[in-house]
Amino acid sequence: MNIVAASCIFPSGPGMALAGVALSAKMPLNRKHPFYVDRCGDLVRASYFPEPKAFDIARWAALVKAALYDLHAQQPVHKPREPQITHYSLWLVVPPAARAGVPDNLAVQLLAACAEGPFVFDSVHTVQGGHAAPVQALHSAKLSLSGVSTTQGRAAVVVAVDSWLHPDALDWLETQELLHNAGKTYKGQARRNPYGFVPGEAAAAVMLGSAGAPWCTILGAGATAEPVLRTDPRPCTGLGWTQAAQSALATLPDDCKISHIMSDLNGEPYRADQFGFTALRISERLVDNWERYTPALVTGDVGTATALVHVALSANILRQKDQGMPQQTHLLLSSSDDSLRAALVLK
Repeated sequence: MNIVAASCIFPSGPGMALAGVALSAKMPLNRKHPFYVDRCGDLVRASYFPEPKAFDIARWAALVKAALYDLHAQQPVHKPREPQITHYSLWLVVPPAARAGVPDNLAVQLLAACAEGPFVFDSVHTVQGGHAAPVQALHSAKLSLSGVSTTQGRAAVVVAVDSWLHPDALDWLETQELLHNAGKTYKGQARRNPYGFVPGEAAAAVMLGSAGAPWCTILGAGATAEPVLRTDPRPCTGLGWTQAAQSALATLPDDCKISHIMSDLNGEPYRADQFGFTALRISERLVDNWERYTPALVTGDVGTATALVHVALSANILRQKDQGMPQQTHLLLSSSDDSLRAALVLK
């Protein structure tokens, strides 16, 4: 299945073109939170848009609508005799309702925002989950288009959004010791957390279809459960990520190797452990000088939007392959605070 358009919205990359520049330049946009302080009384740092001022449903809706309008601008231009895309289905991916700082009735309110344009959706679906959940939505969207001919003018749009900026979300992160650089008093002195992640916010949208020139193709996908979670006292050796990656790679010919890995490493030792073990186990499927993308260094951690942000960024890189760039095959690895681990291969 082809990705025919994609968009990406985060503070240092408010649009697909600028998001690609921010990634290549490794340009974050972190600032002090306007009022949330850590246990030592210092304002925490986060990656967020200065508007809207409130950390409520308004900023979630603004992110989603910005991603959809950017996606609309990225749509393929069809030649006069080519079939036009006239029917769209929507998959909306949001965090679990029980997570701290998530607005009430989030999915319902965001679907209403999506209905305001620029697309008219024939059907809508919602998926709840963590960092890897958008891969499930992409799989469902792909299945919905199976057997659909190019003459039917159908496309599927997957949108994912998240924001860690509500005080309740930041308090939960700090309690879990996941808030990077947050301070707490130890023997009368402030001690900074060197681990954890910088909370961020983002939205992304990806269009699947068979009409128009593709940005890239989804060659393989895999998803499974990780038996050792972050709160487990045992070290995580990446069994879930390895199985997901091997499933995604199984559909590729033996001579097709991965040139780039894009992962959601974000400052947690737990994620670094599982990445290292996974990369070691799949090393035979990597080219000798493979490269790694770590978008969280630019976006901050963007929770449920993570996997789809990575898909959009990867698709944007791959669509430039005809402009003198060497052939690339990307492996995207997505993990979660829950047990879901997922992998995608794009080319």
